[in-house]
Amino acid sequence: MCPQGQKTGSFRINKNFELLRSRQGFVVLLACTLILGIPIASAQKAFGPGEKLNYKIYYGLIHGGEAVLEVRKGDYKGKPANHIYMAGKTVGLANKFYYVEDIYESYTDPETDWPYFSIRNIHENRYRHYSTQVWDHWSRKDSSIVNSSKTGEVVVVKGCQDILSSFYYLRNILIKSDPVKDQLFIVDTYFTDEKFPLMVRFKGRETIKTSLGEFRCLKFMPVVEVGRVFKTQDDMTIWLSDDDNLVPVRVRFEIFVGAFYCDLYSFSGLKNPFSSYSPKVK
Repeated sequence: MCPQGQKTGSFRINKNFELLRSRQGFVVLLACTLILGIPIASAQKAFGPGEKLNYKIYYGLIHGGEAVLEVRKGDYKGKPANHIYMAGKTVGLANKFYYVEDIYESYTDPETDWPYFSIRNIHENRYRHYSTQVWDHWSRKDSSIVNSSKTGEVVVVKGCQDILSSFYYLRNILIKSDPVKDQLFIVDTYFTDEKFPLMVRFKGRETIKTSLGEFRCLKFMPVVEVGRVFKTQDDMTIWLSDDDNLVPVRVRFEIFVGAFYCDLYSFSGLKNPFSSYSPKVK
């Protein structure tokens, strides 16, 4: 564990919460579906190829969307890669009000969890966006380079993450830590062609009930940007399974139009025993 406030490359840990900026766009999608600047050279990993997590998104009692998070065995320019895939879409009546079908993909080095290549493919009503990023973490000693199809080449912090890979990288950080309440994890990322820190604050342990059964969980609150979507900085909560998988079990967020939540409803291919899970008795 890093000492309080220490920064190592693109990952920082603070045990005292500070007010820091974040952004909400992808965080909401990741909710519906959370880093170290040196390689994570460890046999102990929270995930691996074959993991597939399916979610249902609710607005109150209304089932309005579905999402999937999947890790596939991939290849990038002849090098082994984890192909991380995330898709979120509206379903049913929600399609008539605001159609969404968003896809994010990230090809990462299985050893370091650093991204090689990233894709963002957005379809929201009439809005379309497609962009790619190519990452180079190895040609420079103390920094990385990201080449965006929209804005060109940018120098970033060594080991910087894309927004999707940062969440999986954080899972591998947490598997080696024993967080204390209000500890702040900060991940340097590059998203929507801007550098920004993704910040997640640990709030303690809870047992929650879902349609699948009971889960012992670690509770986190990402620090979100107040204004356009969220009313306060603590309007989003994520529950990760309290075991070596650190699977996102539930996400809840409060926005100006009300409360949404996203629940895990099926899973397969977990790398480690799902020891935090007690199945529902039928």
